[in-house]
Amino acid sequence: MPRYGGSGLGVVGDGVTVLTVCVVATLAIPSQFVVPGLGGVGTPATVLWLGCGLWWAWERVHRVRSEPSTPLVGALVVFLGVAVISFSTAIARPAATAEIGVATMTLMLYVAWSGALLLTHDAIWDPGRLVVLTRRVAAAGGGIALLGIVQFATGRSWVDELQIPGLVTIRAISEGYVRDGFTRPAGTSIHPIEYGAVLGMLLPLALSSAMAARDPDDETSTLGRWWPALAIATAIGVSSTRSALIGLLVALVVLFPTWDRVQRLWVGLALVLGSAVVFVTVPGMVGTTLGLFTGLDGDTSLQSRVDGYAVAADYLSRDTLLGRGPGTFLPRFRIFDNQYLLSSVEIGVVGLGALLLVALTAIGCALAAYLRTTDPQVRPVVAGIGAGVVVGTILLAFFDGFSFPMMPSVWFLLMGMAGASLRSSRIQRSAGRPGEEAPVPARSWRRLLPTR
Repeated sequence: MPRYGGSGLGVVGDGVTVLTVCVVATLAIPSQFVVPGLGGVGTPATVLWLGCGLWWAWERVHRVRSEPSTPLVGALVVFLGVAVISFSTAIARPAATAEIGVATMTLMLYVAWSGALLLTHDAIWDPGRLVVLTRRVAAAGGGIALLGIVQFATGRSWVDELQIPGLVTIRAISEGYVRDGFTRPAGTSIHPIEYGAVLGMLLPLALSSAMAARDPDDETSTLGRWWPALAIATAIGVSSTRSALIGLLVALVVLFPTWDRVQRLWVGLALVLGSAVVFVTVPGMVGTTLGLFTGLDGDTSLQSRVDGYAVAADYLSRDTLLGRGPGTFLPRFRIFDNQYLLSSVEIGVVGLGALLLVALTAIGCALAAYLRTTDPQVRPVVAGIGAGVVVGTILLAFFDGFSFPMMPSVWFLLMGMAGASLRSSRIQRSAGRPGEEAPVPARSWRRLLPTR
């Protein structure tokens, strides 16, 4: 059995190391902090993801031999192409200066998120490195989950007391959101809804990493394996956020067929016991949680979401194919609370179809990799990655996720990991065929710094 245990530090400075730095910047640095003068595209994570996109493009231009790929890259190119055409048509007609500026910034964000997908897709050549990256992403998610639990327990944001040299805040950091007397944690994100969506996407990775078979030489303790999943599940339980709970449900439904009978039993018991502990130790939480899904007839938020369909249809009747332009439907017009409606208005039905094509292709890549992989250390991880992509894809129908910086970065990262799972499995399979030369990854993907 291949050995994928431990921290994965045997390879110093490869593509996964760069991706780890970007993930930490995305999740650990509060989204309100930006590089001075760059505005909405100036978060450290966005700058790093833009750099990843440039690195990927440089490698593509300088390749001297063909390398394995997946349909995911082609689907992303189609999406970016439609977005550029939509942007071009938007600036070609009379428009407010504010709309053109936001359209330019939105297009740059598309490129940055695409950089996360592309570098992840191409920089992971070995299933073992995919396992390592998954564990690191899960640990980072566990970290922000612990912060959210502290925020819930203390009723304070804590991130509002941070001062990061060289960065400025572009918006006030909220002291916290309250529902029925309970603080709704937001972690390092801008809003609890975004925080809940991110936790929902990362929970499958944490669960799958904990359940995957372990190398005999891996000395990680049981707590070390499970603490990210336990922290994320607890944070979701106290989040008072509908998106987080829906994400939890979707993750469990997707992963359930991949578990054996014993794993299903343990997960079921953990859910029951965990729910009991939260609801007993936090009086009133059960009523607040149930209230998120009852009495919806008088829910103004839900009614606004329903009314948004008619508004979107009206705008679509004017610019059906390519929309108004990326980012040009400003919040002062209306907040849809549904990214798919917002995208249809901004980049048209063609752009929406291209976006869905990227998501479905990523899910297909994860499914194909899961079906062709038999390694007990890799297969559960691939299932977790695919489940994370499914969670993000569904949750975009519940809020305007692209209006926030953290959620789309994580979603595109997970889609890149889904593509990498299929690509690395193809490379591993071709390497095992007699008489066939194994592909050699681009040098900078394998190593940036010499090993010790």
